[in-house]
Amino acid sequence: MTASPPLEHWPLIIIGTGFAGLSLALQRMNDGQEDFIVLEQAQSPGGTWRDNRYPGCACDVPSHLYSLSCAPPWDWQRKYAEAPEIEAYLAHLAHSLGARIRYRAQVRSASWQAREQLWQVELDDGSRLTCRFLVAGVGPLSEPAWPDLPGLENFAGPLLHTARWPRDRDLKGQRVGLIGTGASAIQVGPALAPEAAQLVIFQRTAPWVVARKDHPYATGTRRLLGKLPCLRRAYRAWLYLTRELKGLAFLWPGLMRRIEKGVRRDLAHQVSNPQLRQKIMPRTPMGCKRILLSDTWWSTLELPHVTLETDPIQHIEAAHLVTETGARYALDALVLATGFRYQDNPMARLFKGENGLTLEDFWKAQRSAYLGMMMPSFPNFFLLTGPFSGLGHNSIVFMIECQTRWIQSALAHVAAQGKNEFKVRAQAYATFTEEMNQRSKKTLWMQGCQSWYLDPAGRNTALWPGFSLSYWWRTRHFDAKDFDYA
Repeated sequence: MTASPPLEHWPLIIIGTGFAGLSLALQRMNDGQEDFIVLEQAQSPGGTWRDNRYPGCACDVPSHLYSLSCAPPWDWQRKYAEAPEIEAYLAHLAHSLGARIRYRAQVRSASWQAREQLWQVELDDGSRLTCRFLVAGVGPLSEPAWPDLPGLENFAGPLLHTARWPRDRDLKGQRVGLIGTGASAIQVGPALAPEAAQLVIFQRTAPWVVARKDHPYATGTRRLLGKLPCLRRAYRAWLYLTRELKGLAFLWPGLMRRIEKGVRRDLAHQVSNPQLRQKIMPRTPMGCKRILLSDTWWSTLELPHVTLETDPIQHIEAAHLVTETGARYALDALVLATGFRYQDNPMARLFKGENGLTLEDFWKAQRSAYLGMMMPSFPNFFLLTGPFSGLGHNSIVFMIECQTRWIQSALAHVAAQGKNEFKVRAQAYATFTEEMNQRSKKTLWMQGCQSWYLDPAGRNTALWPGFSLSYWWRTRHFDAKDFDYA
């Protein structure tokens, strides 16, 4: 009988090559630690910026802020970078890691082996690896959410989701239906409108849209920022602080109501059609859902070949979409801008902690993580950008770097203690979760909206209910008393 080949072992395995995974990998490399490998399911790095390639895809955080402080960006072309430029930046970061990244390595499962105090990771090709510590940087917004619409599977034309847009897809001259008016919709819609013969946008809830004020950087500005790192750092700090101040309005709803009045005035002045203006005037409090940035959304809706339909969709046929009032729209292609599965992300099924408990089952009571990173029953396991570590007002990259520094501190502490295993105490986890629940109640996100931020019980489980500076303060040191060791 042939013996099984020995398992490949690493002290640390990182899953994913988006901002999160690359941030931790580069942090370790910069600290002189090369005892890790990064697993990437695709054949190239980039995470969400590799997968989201729909027309008009761009970031809503200024480019000089949406980058790693440990790897300063080079020559950003615009204030708000477009997806290809961000993907190129991430590819540049990944290149510096060389063979530390293993591509086409999709994780099928990862399970904690209590006796050996190791994680065992199985890949789709059947190969297996073990590691002492496991970090999941797979991203909470990675699995597309497909709408539950009767007859969707019967549509005969191209059915395109913004999160899985095929390369070189051309919809020129076609009658296009766009379902959704969220963050991806207000980017893809204005990009498709100039090419489409007809564009019908199906809206369920009118979003809050404010001016993006995007612009290309002048050649002289780019040269100056490239030659003077101190100026680039000062500019980045200014961008950070101005966005951090906007967090006041999310934590004190009264401030947001003042901003809301100004946005309503802008909408009334810029949209001349009273029927259209009535359709796109938001009915929800500003900020309880994601505030969208666009310089072209309202003007796109006023184009003569663009229709905004607010009647609910009844069903979909091979070449038509039918609303509940009986309106029928003949369509050649259908675009789904319906976001991602956050609360029920199937990623949680991959990870099995103590006694075979999956992360999905552990989260049935409530999706949570201590400091957005750790859960009881999952020793030596970290999440990056886990529950309560998102932001509604500033750059997620700042939060990621706080987390990677904290993980480095945690690993250093465990090594110094000569321990092989550690996990967050159940009481520390429960206390943190209750704190997040109580603090979230006062925020705008829980003022009556339904959004992906909230779980089925109506609790915020996605965003940090405070300033990002307060998160930095909480993660600046590893608090050893909140953990058990073995």
